[in-house]
Amino acid sequence: MGPLARTRALLGTTAALALLTACSSGGEDTATDSAPPATAEEQTPEVPQGAITEAQALEVITAYSQANNQAYRDLDASLLEEIEGGSLLQRSLADLEQYLGRPEADREPIEDWEYINPKVFIPAGETWWMAQASEAPDAGGLRLLTFAQGEGESWLLVSVVPLMEELPAIAIDEHGLAQAAPADDPAGALLPQDAAAAYGDLWETGGEGPGVPLITTGGGQEILERRSTEDPLLEASYTATTPEHEHTWALRTEDGGTVVVATVAHSETLTAATGEVVPGEPSAHYNPTPRNPLITHHTGEIAVSIPAAADPQVLGDRWHLIGAG
Repeated sequence: MGPLARTRALLGTTAALALLTACSSGGEDTATDSAPPATAEEQTPEVPQGAITEAQALEVITAYSQANNQAYRDLDASLLEEIEGGSLLQRSLADLEQYLGRPEADREPIEDWEYINPKVFIPAGETWWMAQASEAPDAGGLRLLTFAQGEGESWLLVSVVPLMEELPAIAIDEHGLAQAAPADDPAGALLPQDAAAAYGDLWETGGEGPGVPLITTGGGQEILERRSTEDPLLEASYTATTPEHEHTWALRTEDGGTVVVATVAHSETLTAATGEVVPGEPSAHYNPTPRNPLITHHTGEIAVSIPAAADPQVLGDRWHLIGAG
């Protein structure tokens, strides 16, 4: 996620992001004589493993911040493609494209930043993990990061969601590992796999359909407030769409519920009561012609808490305009 997207919505080398997953394992046994197989009584349970250690995850987070700063200093889309993936990369590339499309005199300065105070959640047996971190210099803002394994042994940041409040307590086992929850986990009032549709319904209908479980909490109410336009001569409507990079990740919480990160997408239609809608930035980058209606396309990610015995809550969302019709 680039600094521009963060302010608007939100390694020196990238080799640091390609940590070897094998480096946490011991060396090969070079003995020529093998020990006799253990009996059932002698066998010990296999210790669960994460795809990365906590120390390595912290290095990946630091390396990502450094590489992202370098990419924006150099206005280098190819570097972003080496460190990001999925929906996040899609909106970062759109953000950079829109920035470069402005006259140089109109381009806002890009400042360096970093993630600080990360708290890492690594689920056993998965090829992804999450972290909650603050973003400096905006140290008061919490972000929920999701990293997924890329090609080979690289790690790509695939989601960044600004949080309205700290995460609920994530369940951690005796080995220091989190637990992934299945997409159809029935513990709460909403299945993790249905979180994106419920969120989309808040925008599309105001929560009259699958979004009903989300409208009772603060996050859902805030989205309902954001649906309306400030211009009385403009009417806004929203259509939930399928994101190009559709995915859901979920972690078990201490109360038996889940924290869900999911990709989302929607189209926004602005209709003028009279005349035409004059596109502003960034939609004008794609088509500056005044028209009625004006349709724009957006993609991003959400974080939702689904407690075991309480109403689900939108913890945060972040999306970015990626096109206009």
